[in-house]
Amino acid sequence: MALPDTEAVQPSVQQLVERQAKAWETADSDKIIADFAEDSLFVVPGSTFRGKQEIKDAAKKYFAEFTDTKVTIKRIITNKNKGAGEWSWSDKNKKSGEISQAEDAIIFELEAGKIKYWREYIDTQL
Repeated sequence: MALPDTEAVQPSVQQLVERQAKAWETADSDKIIADFAEDSLFVVPGSTFRGKQEIKDAAKKYFAEFTDTKVTIKRIITNKNKGAGEWSWSDKNKKSGEISQAEDAIIFELEAGKIKYWREYIDTQL
């Protein structure tokens, strides 16, 4: 089966993914939601968040439990307004001090330069 041709990653999309990574690393929920559309959908294993406020609340809850988040972008692939990315993620649980690592694949869709859909597939079995 032939895959559709992918375009070179547009600088604006590259910058958007980089902003998301940096916002998670700096625990900045306002910067996270700045790239999302009002009616966006954010899906991670076991949870679905609808709209900017739910996404912001989820980020704040995460930041209350974890610190030292590090994100390393490995790859971004785009085709018009749709894309995928891979990044490595690590963080530290504030209570236990345990450091977790994961590989994360992301599927996203943009509308007018904003994230309309963001779904993560997280592999913690490294």
